[in-house]
Amino acid sequence: MDSIKDGAAKGILLALLGFSLLSFGDATIKYLSSYYSTYSLVLYNSVFGLLLLLLLSPWLGGIKNTLKDKRIKLHLLRGVLVFVQLSLIVYAFSHLPLAKAYAIVFVAPMFSALLAIPLLKDKLSLKHVLCILIGFAGVLIILRPGLIPFELASLAALISALFFSLVNITARYMRDSQHTLLSWAFYPHLVIISILLLFFFADLQAPRLQDLVYLIFMGGVSAFGAISLARAFAYARTATAASIHYVQMLWGVLLGYFIFSDIVDLWTAVGAVVIIASGLWLMHMETRRA
Repeated sequence: MDSIKDGAAKGILLALLGFSLLSFGDATIKYLSSYYSTYSLVLYNSVFGLLLLLLLSPWLGGIKNTLKDKRIKLHLLRGVLVFVQLSLIVYAFSHLPLAKAYAIVFVAPMFSALLAIPLLKDKLSLKHVLCILIGFAGVLIILRPGLIPFELASLAALISALFFSLVNITARYMRDSQHTLLSWAFYPHLVIISILLLFFFADLQAPRLQDLVYLIFMGGVSAFGAISLARAFAYARTATAASIHYVQMLWGVLLGYFIFSDIVDLWTAVGAVVIIASGLWLMHMETRRA
């Protein structure tokens, strides 16, 4: 029992670190989106993230051990899922305030709980289902379909949440295998770079020299945020680790206000409260069940 509690505590702390790092990377992406296309930002996020990981590889398990990983196919699958998820959320960040994009993406824990039924054989009670429905009601409050013009960026954020959940489910599925810390980000970055160079080369832009520090920072925090989250979902239950996602709303409001002068509108605030409340309820039920 003590080992289970220790694992859950590690998972929560790692999730807190991972989501916080990703928030700073997201703010950098939003800033750079004025100068670069979506695919260019996705590429440089992976290129600079991978370079930093390789420099630190001796402390992350080493290249040789990483290449010996027996679940390369699953790592490659994660890479494809991360590519889709990252492309969608980068597009959303370039067109939406950080806080609004985060509020929509916060349905990820609900998606994770639903997907865990067929993929991880988890079971949901009626309370779980009700909690998930309340979370989706919060999304409807934010989007107000039929009352405000349709935003493609909002849809991109919603679909990104679905793929983010699939990424986390995959990490949870792989938790019993031996991986180096490097492997959790090494293979996805390779997949993303390969896809972009092979299929989207015409859409890529050369980096500006004055943006080099921002690009390196973006890649670094994204890479280590991804590693932290991968380990978080390996230690803690899917719904528990995913619920820490809500710390990004705090970062979204703070970074959005101080960097981009974004103000959270009433509908976004109300919807976010509903989504966060349902997610915390879900986390509470998962903790009691564990």
